[in-house]
Amino acid sequence: MNMKNELRYIAKTFAGMELVVADELQALGASDIQLLRRAVSFIGDKALMYKLNYCARTILRILKPLAEFEFKTKEQFYSAVFNIDFEPYLDKNATFCVHAGTNNSIFDNDLYVALLTKDAICDNYRDKYDMRPSVDRENPDVIIDVHVFEDKATISLDSSGESLHRRGYKTTQHNAAINEVLAAGLIALSDWKADCDFVDFMCGSGTLLIEAAMFALNMPAGYYRNDYGFMYWANFDEQLWTNIRQEADNAIKEDFAYKIYGSDKSFRYIKDCKMNVEALRLDDIIELSVESFEETDNRGHETCVIINPPYGERLKVDEIEEFYRSIGNVLKKKYINSNVGVITSNKTAMKCFGLKPSRKYTLYNGQLECGYYLYQIYEGSRKHLK
Repeated sequence: MNMKNELRYIAKTFAGMELVVADELQALGASDIQLLRRAVSFIGDKALMYKLNYCARTILRILKPLAEFEFKTKEQFYSAVFNIDFEPYLDKNATFCVHAGTNNSIFDNDLYVALLTKDAICDNYRDKYDMRPSVDRENPDVIIDVHVFEDKATISLDSSGESLHRRGYKTTQHNAAINEVLAAGLIALSDWKADCDFVDFMCGSGTLLIEAAMFALNMPAGYYRNDYGFMYWANFDEQLWTNIRQEADNAIKEDFAYKIYGSDKSFRYIKDCKMNVEALRLDDIIELSVESFEETDNRGHETCVIINPPYGERLKVDEIEEFYRSIGNVLKKKYINSNVGVITSNKTAMKCFGLKPSRKYTLYNGQLECGYYLYQIYEGSRKHLK
């Protein structure tokens, strides 16, 4: 990389996944990686920023900070934003919107900060060109991110546009479907290296299965997506983007030596899952069946099992506790030689699981604080485990 073209970027993610993102950033070529809260900062150039948007599995957004400043008054904030040079990214004929977040500052609310930022940008362009870019909250060309903490502000460009969990591969999904970035994080934390079968016997519409398949084939996370925020910046380098994408696509593997198994007791869920899998032409490595989890069995084969069971919002306490006890019993009896991951917000029900986790992480599924419990289920001595 040419050092003079390197900048500090911020990769946003879910709380609890910062270390996973740091590992992925390092593997993809980032440097000077620093952990933040729900984010990781790093040094890279434009090519790396393009590559991360296309390839990274555990990142929600990649922000490019343009300015950081301190302020004491609303007038000082306005003046600092007014003097930022947005022209390399925001054309006067383009559209934009502002996303703002504030914490413990002089501002009353996020909306006011967004409006003040918008006014400063539009006034700057009007003074220079007697015209201004238009605001479009629904489908803007450029998204500007404003973060205010106390008397410090960071103004950034959102290079991703839509959140990167929107991979572009879902034809259908049910309401309880897990976020794609979170699913990729669960796989990474499980330490599965695509070196054995993968199982989700509560697969729903198949997010975990598809993320596992894409990981196993080294398929970029954005392979099925065609739109990113940086494409609408005034300095977008189309040839560089084409080269980055082609290089990543050339590294896709043609085959996977094992199988990915998905099952669910709901015929409708499996039908939806099958539509997603077939649309992606992954049905040669993802095998689906309509079965309750009690009917499934790994037949003693080494497997990685990851499940996102119901958390019990619609069940009585004794019903959900018995449900989780049954899952634990099935794993102990039918999934010998397996590494297992279970994510749930129901800590009480997990007390009935009947297995002792080897590791546990705190993650978030939407607004729900969840435990991610990892188990090693083995027959005989631990020395037989890998």
